[in-house]
Amino acid sequence: MRIAWGLAVCAALLGIAACDPAASPEPAPTSTTTGRVTVPPNMYGTDPPKPGQCLDTSNAIVVDCGEPHDAEVVSTGKLTATSMPDEATAATLTMPPCREKLAEYLGGQDMDATNLVAMPLWPNEQQWAKGERWLLCTVAEVGADEKPLHRTGSLEGALLSNDIYRFQTCSVSSPSREARVRRGPCDGPHLGEALPGVISLGKPGSPMPSTEAMNKTAAEKCPALVAKYINGDNKEISAAWRLPNAESWARGYTNLVCYVEASRPVRVRLRNLGPITLPS
Repeated sequence: MRIAWGLAVCAALLGIAACDPAASPEPAPTSTTTGRVTVPPNMYGTDPPKPGQCLDTSNAIVVDCGEPHDAEVVSTGKLTATSMPDEATAATLTMPPCREKLAEYLGGQDMDATNLVAMPLWPNEQQWAKGERWLLCTVAEVGADEKPLHRTGSLEGALLSNDIYRFQTCSVSSPSREARVRRGPCDGPHLGEALPGVISLGKPGSPMPSTEAMNKTAAEKCPALVAKYINGDNKEISAAWRLPNAESWARGYTNLVCYVEASRPVRVRLRNLGPITLPS
């Protein structure tokens, strides 16, 4: 099994552009089995992984979701490419359908405001040569190094309740000024917090709006999301947002994500902070 998570995760970051927070509007159920089962050599053999099952991808084995694992199967399918695609092409082919299935599995569209990412898996060259064309859409929780974490428990329905804040993206970098969002723990020093209420800019495959149009939409909508999130106004807090670029748009990242940004690093969440002075 070849793991495509490197590209899949980077797409979420390479395809995001920072925007000035002051920009003007003008410009699954846990498996009931125990122990480990070796993944069949042909992923579409008699006993392939199924949605809701969990994987230890480093060993290419299925594990009980109550055991440490780094991927959870969201859906299964097959690649229709007539020749072995390179990694960039495969990511473009697999990410849009896997992201769509992931939103259904998690129970909401706010995954881009979290550390939960789509991680497509597809055959390596040797498997492709044997005629294997399987596609596994999986979900992973990534850490500050953008690599999948080993975790326990199922993520099915994770966005249906306030559980979303367990997986919320907090940024140690400035969402408005730095090219990349650098994830960090929400209870450690951070500047930004991604907000639920991810805004759709179009469907995968549709034309990408201009940067000016996306900034206008963000400037109109993000301040209201920030005010709702912090429960009022605060002079030490501003609205920021992240936009897709052409590469990420082609891979299905057709949303803009609003951020609340503090004027200095904080160690607590800004949710419901109100107008009080930022805590040290």
